[in-house]
Amino acid sequence: MAIFNAKSRAGSANLGTPLMILSFGVMAGFVYWLSANAEPTVVEVDEPENVVAGDVVSLSAFSTDPSAFMDTEIGLQNVAVVTRLGPHAFWTSLRDANETAYLLHMNEELVAAGATANPGSLVDVQGTVVAMSDSILDAWQAAGAFEQDTDRFQAEFAENFLEVTSIEEVMAAPEPSS
Repeated sequence: MAIFNAKSRAGSANLGTPLMILSFGVMAGFVYWLSANAEPTVVEVDEPENVVAGDVVSLSAFSTDPSAFMDTEIGLQNVAVVTRLGPHAFWTSLRDANETAYLLHMNEELVAAGATANPGSLVDVQGTVVAMSDSILDAWQAAGAFEQDTDRFQAEFAENFLEVTSIEEVMAAPEPSS
């Protein structure tokens, strides 16, 4: 039977602290070496395909989620004017499965300049997507935007709308045949 001397093993049992300090030093040296020799990373941002150019958004991309463009100035091209809502606004159909009606409201400057959107025509518009509220509807009513009692009722269904700051007719409405 072998008898071990307890004093001879004392140094091997107390290696935990020096090894821990050595491992921290090795890791710090490795991180320093990485930071000195690493090349900068270039992150490429993929532009969404739905943006045509600059701030012009395709109607298809806009139709997927108009609220994603909230408080953003955008341009839409070839917007079909489905029907008017009083002298200041008109409805269009989004290009979604339900062809959801979407409200576009011309700002005060356009109305004062005599801008109109005739049903059946195609227009290019520029404007900001705004959330609908009762105070907005009240301001529109005070400005004479509603010709009939049902106009305000229809506008209340819009969760958001495009406040049009620029409108240009691309294709005029066809003349009615007699």
